[in-house]
Amino acid sequence: LTYKEFELLRFLVTREGRTIPRAELLAGLWGADDLEKPNDRTIDVHVRRLRSKLGAYEDIIRTVRGVGYRFDRHADVSVRHATTPSPDF
Repeated sequence: LTYKEFELLRFLVTREGRTIPRAELLAGLWGADDLEKPNDRTIDVHVRRLRSKLGAYEDIIRTVRGVGYRFDRHADVSVRHATTPSPDF
């Protein structure tokens, strides 16, 4: 995954079951100082690329038409939260 794809997945996973509007995704994933100036289609492109990399699990990212996206895990997928932060943060 690219860094932005990972951040998108993390953003959705940590808000599991909640529909996240595109505007909230944009605000949460892109800062004012980012070189890339995103729009709603930017989110759609990143979601499409992320889904293609998830393969058989692509449907864990649900589209909520006209609103945004939601993470719904499969029964055989577990989400583990680290007790210590990643050294990248």
